[in-house]
Order: sequence, then C-alpha cells, then structure tokens
Amino acid sequence: MTMLPEPSAIKLGLVIDLDICVGCQACVVNCKEWNTAGYGAPLADVDAYGGSPNGAWLNRVHAYEAGSGAEARTVHFPKSCLHCEDAPCVTVCPTGASYKRAEDGIVLVNEDWCIGCGLCAWSCPYGAR
Repeated sequence: MTMLPEPSAIKLGLVIDLDICVGCQACVVNCKEWNTAGYGAPLADVDAYGGSPNGAWLNRVHAYEAGSGAEARTVHFPKSCLHCEDAPCVTVCPTGASYKRAEDGIVLVNEDWCIGCGLCAWSCPYGAR
C-alpha cells in the first residue's frame, strides 16, 4: 500500500460549467497532454480499461440521454479527478504509481510504474479513473 503525504496548506479546486459543456472532449485531451509532458492524445477515451489503454486518463466526459420526445437531449457530464484529500486510488496502488504530490495535494500517475491492475479505478468513489 502507498502512504499519503501530510495534507498541504494549498487547496485547489476545479469548476466546470455544465451549461456550456458540449462533450467535445477538449478537457480530456488537455488533461492527458498536461499530465504526460506534452505528448499528444487521442480525441476519444475508447476502451479505457481494455487490453491496451493509452496511458492514464484522469478526466472523462460521459454523455447521458435525458427527457423524451420533443424534450429529449444529450447531457454531457465531465468526470474529472477530484484530487481527494484521502485519495483511495493512492492507498490501494501496489506499486506507488498513483501518488499524491506533497506540495499541493494533486493526485498523479507515474505511467512507468503502473502495472494496469485497475485497483485505482475500482477504488475511485467518483468513477474518475
């Protein structure tokens, strides 16, 4: 099991305006690019838990159908890593690949250490992994 660092004084937040989300996946691509030091990413999160997922995704956009008939619409709901104070994905990781940066509390994944066991995805209470 991986240990969590002491809580940091810095607390970050993320606000997503669901009224303007159109499901373009730009936040997903940018999250992936930011967390892999500038490498490109595919536009869709296809088969993320399949045989050969492309890296660690900490952001997803789910689409839901709401209403019926003339009132029917598609609602896009981004599910991002919430960087939990007591991150279960960090404590269940057998290799330490999921870790929480001590200086600001951001949850990160070291892809070189990840063995793809999926415990982090299973333990995430928000379905962000």
